[in-house]
Amino acid sequence: MKKILFIAGFIALLSSCTNLDEKVYSDILREDLFENEQVLKLYSGRAFQTLQGYCTEQSLWTLNLQVSDECAVPVNSVGEWSQTRYRELQQHNFVTSNKLIRTGWDFCFDGITACNDVIGEIKKSPFNFEGKEKIISEVRVLRAFYYFCAMDGWGNIPFVTDNDDKSLPPQKNRQFIFDFIVDEIDSCLPHLDTVPGIDNYGRATFGMAQTLLAKMYLNAETWLGTPMYDKAEAACLQIINSRNYAIENQYKTNFDVYNENSRENIFVIPYDNVYTTSDRNAFIIYLLALGSTDAKKFNIPASTWDGFVCQPDFFASYDTVDTRRSAAWLYGQQYDYSGIAVDGYIIEPVFSEGKYLTGRTDNEGAKLCKWTYQDDGMLKGVDKGMSNDFALFRYADVLYMYAEALLRQGKSVSAATDMADFQKIRSRAGLQPFTSSMTLDDLLRERGHEFAWEGWRRQDLIRFGKFNDSWWAKGASPAYTKLFPIPAERLSVNPNLKPNPGY
Repeated sequence: MKKILFIAGFIALLSSCTNLDEKVYSDILREDLFENEQVLKLYSGRAFQTLQGYCTEQSLWTLNLQVSDECAVPVNSVGEWSQTRYRELQQHNFVTSNKLIRTGWDFCFDGITACNDVIGEIKKSPFNFEGKEKIISEVRVLRAFYYFCAMDGWGNIPFVTDNDDKSLPPQKNRQFIFDFIVDEIDSCLPHLDTVPGIDNYGRATFGMAQTLLAKMYLNAETWLGTPMYDKAEAACLQIINSRNYAIENQYKTNFDVYNENSRENIFVIPYDNVYTTSDRNAFIIYLLALGSTDAKKFNIPASTWDGFVCQPDFFASYDTVDTRRSAAWLYGQQYDYSGIAVDGYIIEPVFSEGKYLTGRTDNEGAKLCKWTYQDDGMLKGVDKGMSNDFALFRYADVLYMYAEALLRQGKSVSAATDMADFQKIRSRAGLQPFTSSMTLDDLLRERGHEFAWEGWRRQDLIRFGKFNDSWWAKGASPAYTKLFPIPAERLSVNPNLKPNPGY
């Protein structure tokens, strides 16, 4: 219900803006546009709606998946998915013309532009009320999130905060962007909701902002050469001590079709099968990951694309008793929708890396089932996305960041491992909880399995010094690939931008 309120409310605003039997909004003065608090809040939802492009086929999410060791897009049995752009990403042969690198970049800066527009228009409105500063602060923190994503991927990036400034934006270095993000969050924190609820679902809250700060500080040494693990620890404790979040009893609860009530949700992208229904704003991982036989298992009538699979070495890294393996992946003997074994269809999760280019068979490569597939026949293609909300920030991530911050400071990690919720993350997966003897290597492996395909693996591998290692169907890569190249199309239109080193 929360996501319906969020999405349907915004669509209602758009409808009112185009209904010529009512007001013609193009002719309304700014001082009359925001006639009440609800309209202003709905208008600000325009900025948050841009997040829904995150889970499309060629997006920042799928870009980060392709360059990590958790996902691969080999050529399949009918020769599809042979596009050069996927091979370039898999092998860390990043080029400025790669389409996914451009669409990942555009996701960040389209979001920043939308935030700038919303902030600018709201600030210009003379309509005032008690909660106006909170709404502006929510969008400012969202803009900080977009800048965080851009800085993480591209380092030195264009910077603009004024929607009236039509000049080409200057390029700022990571230190400048880092300081801007931290300052923005710090100044907005007093205005944000401290308790998550229906009214702020999918928006920036105190918990969301503190999680973003924790990620900033956790990566500060990697990005800037300046350790800030004490600040990461403090930000995590702000969330932990709020007692607003908890670890669910079942891992899959976080990825159910209707998962808006998960107590682990800190910051989500709301999706809905009725309201998010295009290739620009729909969650369509079922199309990317499933083959035709897999689709029948879930009563999905769409022609699925059989593209993304779990990298074999990543699959093999799971402990055999880890229930997250079967919760996230289809492998072994497969069954149809009625539960009858499909003759001859046994998915082999491990296969030769030579088949990355020559072509794998339909039953080679574990298929994703982490986000529960809606089995009512409503998943019909790009015009019908999934209803599962996508959690960008989960409480389990906060607990693991807290443990990492302690480890990197040389502190005892028992303050984390002794917590019941911390222990529950592994116990619900059928594993022994970590103790104070936990190492950074343990944590990296564990993060991979807990957050598989949630979009954090690239950042984790870079922070742990493993991103340029060799893995399945990929040799060792040069250090400069920790940054993506600035897309050629964006370099050509803004002479202020300088290419990243190595490209």
